[in-house]
Amino acid sequence: MRFGGHETFPVRETWLSKGLRLAASDGKSFENPLVADLLGVGSNMAKSIRHWLRLTGLIEPGDGGGLAPSQLGELVLRRDPAMLRAGTWWALHVNVCSQSEDAIAWHWIFSRYSGDQRFDRVQCVDALTRHLNSEGQRMPSQRTIGGDVACLLATYARPVPPPQEDPEEAIDSPFRQLGLMVHYRETDTYRIDRGPKPIPPEIVCYSMAMAFLEERAAGGWFDVQMREAVARPGGPGRVLALSPDAFAAALAEVEKCLGPDAVRSEMVGGDRTIRLKAIKPLDWLANYYSRAA
Repeated sequence: MRFGGHETFPVRETWLSKGLRLAASDGKSFENPLVADLLGVGSNMAKSIRHWLRLTGLIEPGDGGGLAPSQLGELVLRRDPAMLRAGTWWALHVNVCSQSEDAIAWHWIFSRYSGDQRFDRVQCVDALTRHLNSEGQRMPSQRTIGGDVACLLATYARPVPPPQEDPEEAIDSPFRQLGLMVHYRETDTYRIDRGPKPIPPEIVCYSMAMAFLEERAAGGWFDVQMREAVARPGGPGRVLALSPDAFAAALAEVEKCLGPDAVRSEMVGGDRTIRLKAIKPLDWLANYYSRAA
């Protein structure tokens, strides 16, 4: 179980695209004491970029040492090198929040925390602490937990009303554009938005494949019951912050857009069963890029 690593910094605009290009050109650059200069950031920011590249799955250890783009990283470099498409960030969000060990706070708030009411930072820290205690986890310090919660909230929470900031500073996290969380500035409280969102259909399939494909794949299709897709920790309903009604609406859009050759659902024994084409998550992302081109 890991905490920290982000050096208190949420992902910022251009960070991951810069870091990914650097890993592609010379992954050993991240071992260079001057890597911060190569990235054009401070030394702690350079450490944070490396952390986020690893956590999102964009890089992996290179064959000759150092770091190299993963298959995901190579796909992003080919199809969305500036990382401007929302689907790229949705996929990276799914990757981070599907991890129950390396990103425990992220996994917990989207997969284990079920509250729909507003909460403040202290309440969030207390709730995460209780969860860790109930799981029998080795407890980090309250400062460490608080640091992860602060970074998490800064990563996702869209401030309302929006502050007047200099657009040249580009300090907002791109994950905010996903609309997963709101920060009410007047009361300094937060809320997870579990309503409908403009999620690309292929990303819903990407999330389902991440959660279920390995254990369910048999032949060319695999089946998931609707209630499991909505409620299972790490599943698409949880990770994408969709209520049962919002997930049903998203699934209807997936079926409409991708058609029965990719996904279909039907009532079986009083429960709706989703049948999904058994292709790898990366293939769903590649399909998204092809359709979005």
